[in-house]
Amino acid sequence: MKKTDFSEKVAVVTGGTRGIGFATAEAFLKEGANVAICGQKGKHVAEAKRHLEGMGEVLAMKADVRERKAIEKFITAIMAKYGRIDILVNNAGVLHIGEFQKQSHKEADHQIDVNIKGVLQMTHAVLPIMLRQKIGTIINVASGAGKSGIANFATYCATKFAVVGFTESLAQELWKKGIRVYGICPGQVATDMQLIAAGKKVGMPPEKIARKIIELAGSNPPIEPGECLEVYR
Repeated sequence: MKKTDFSEKVAVVTGGTRGIGFATAEAFLKEGANVAICGQKGKHVAEAKRHLEGMGEVLAMKADVRERKAIEKFITAIMAKYGRIDILVNNAGVLHIGEFQKQSHKEADHQIDVNIKGVLQMTHAVLPIMLRQKIGTIINVASGAGKSGIANFATYCATKFAVVGFTESLAQELWKKGIRVYGICPGQVATDMQLIAAGKKVGMPPEKIARKIIELAGSNPPIEPGECLEVYR
């Protein structure tokens, strides 16, 4: 395999069993990286592992980003296997649509806990490792809905706006410490989430977003740390 920016590096992808996360795991493997993915459902984790392990070195675990103990167990397994973490892609996310007033507390909490707390908790767990290494890249998958509000997506938009703000703030804290932080804000992507949002899988292929994530994690990213790359077509 040819030498790339990612040869022998370790990339961690949350929500890596389907959609953008799975496509991103594939892309990193094709670039020669070692990959660790997690997902909430054991069945999806097993399916993803079967598809990915023929392409390279993969660690796949069931782990819910809402649960700190699950995150700690996941990170411990990664360090035991690889001894380092070079790239973190905070991709796990959920969506509930409908008028805000009619949204249940459970639906709102689900989005807040996964889309915001999950990003913060996973980053908090990985950062000590990157700080010891004095190098690392964090990429937060936000959304076009983190840049512009959309009716019936109020809570989802709020969570993605939060991810954009977190990205900007964290990048300012870490850029002098060797750690780069970026965001990516896709428009419609043909994933299972679009079945919820539009009733069918419409939009860009997830592989396109995966390639943009690879660019952000590489040696010549198209944006400055703290910025969010908007991809709409």
